[in-house]
Amino acid sequence: MSEIGSQTCAAKPPKYLIWSGAAQVSAAQMIRRSSRLIFFFVAARKLGPETFGLYAFLLAVFETLALISGEGFTEYLMRELSKNPAAAGALYSRVCLLRCLYIIILFGPAIVFLQVLGHPKPILKVAFWLFMTLFPRAFLGVGQGVIGAVRHFRSLVWLEGVQGVGLLAVGIVLLIKSPTLGNAIWAEVISVFAAALGSLLIVRRFLHGNWEVVPSWRRILKETAFFNLYPLIINIYDRIDVVLLSVLASNFAAGIYAVPYRALGALQILPFGLKTSVLPSISNNIAGTHSDKQLCSRLLSVMYLLALFPVLALTLLAGPLILVLFGKNYSPSVPVLRILIWAVVPMFLNYGLNTFLLARSRERVFVWTGLICTVVNVVANVVLIPHYSYYAAAAVTILTETVLLAQNLFIIRKMFGFFALPERFWQTSTIFLLLIAAGLAGNAYAPSILSTTVTFLAFTTYLYLNGYLHSIRDWTRHGAFTG
Repeated sequence: MSEIGSQTCAAKPPKYLIWSGAAQVSAAQMIRRSSRLIFFFVAARKLGPETFGLYAFLLAVFETLALISGEGFTEYLMRELSKNPAAAGALYSRVCLLRCLYIIILFGPAIVFLQVLGHPKPILKVAFWLFMTLFPRAFLGVGQGVIGAVRHFRSLVWLEGVQGVGLLAVGIVLLIKSPTLGNAIWAEVISVFAAALGSLLIVRRFLHGNWEVVPSWRRILKETAFFNLYPLIINIYDRIDVVLLSVLASNFAAGIYAVPYRALGALQILPFGLKTSVLPSISNNIAGTHSDKQLCSRLLSVMYLLALFPVLALTLLAGPLILVLFGKNYSPSVPVLRILIWAVVPMFLNYGLNTFLLARSRERVFVWTGLICTVVNVVANVVLIPHYSYYAAAAVTILTETVLLAQNLFIIRKMFGFFALPERFWQTSTIFLLLIAAGLAGNAYAPSILSTTVTFLAFTTYLYLNGYLHSIRDWTRHGAFTG
């Protein structure tokens, strides 16, 4: 075998290991999001809009507390322990302690916040137990950082499986027996404790090393600040609408909105998996401006196509899906879903643009773009929700994602000198909008499933005949966006 052939063969295993790891990380995310989505559907149907809205509100507050207390430390540990494996045991202990201290500081103000909003003692009691899961969640998150650093990605799949199966098994049984807010929260508590225990059992074999090589407390506090700030900014504009709906409108409004909004969140599995898969190849393609433009356009083309199909399906099938899955009590969610689903288009494009910026080490701009989106989202929701309730929240979500898209396009134009768009964007968009209009008109004369099927076939035929599908197949084959 020639020297070149030997080098080629030697280079293959790391590539396969990368894709195997990416697939396992994507699988873990899919288990996490799909199990939560299924449980949310069951909870929504069993609890009804009013109680489900309160449940969604408490979860939004809980997720915000989790982020403030250091949910982003998972990525920090993955980075630091990859560079310094000898510090595993000591750094794990210090970061766990830091997260617990943050939780203790935040716990009291969180309960007071609920009291100020006028929630009665039974609700405060339920919230207390939900917030208590911040402690096991801290150990779970830090443990996942250690697991990621040692590249034991199968354990991530296992942990998400334990948490997801626990949530579904316990939660569905409890809700069928007695559909109450307390039972929904107890399912959350039990599933988090089970996953945290599993994390401790897995991580303990990796916790070794020398305490003398661990960064000082001052350095840890300084370095973890960014990992707290950026996720918190994103979480505020990602979840604040549910909180504001509950406070400014009603728990009923929050429940009506939370159903389609969770469906929107579940769809992010698609761009997340693609982002994980293509990031290594994009990062390795350090080339000139012309190549970057082609690469970015191809990535956006795939993201755009991934967005169009769910937009088409949920716009045309929103009515039957909501009524079959949740019942007539959630009929106001139908127009909300038809509005909200259009946020998928700028959202998926932002995934592509953020992936490109991350691959080119421009992640610091995310803080500023996130801050601007947060201000837009909060101000617009506060002004509009009192007048238009959940319709306003849905429209503001589209507005926020569009503002982020405009910022990303401007940043790439300024930094790299090109305007990023999917290939054949205007032609494909025109055909798509015409087909959507025809499908909506067809719903008035034929069953929705028939109208949607015909529209799907027409759009797919168009993509096939103009070569769009062939191009995307070639680009995504083995992650070859750079070819």
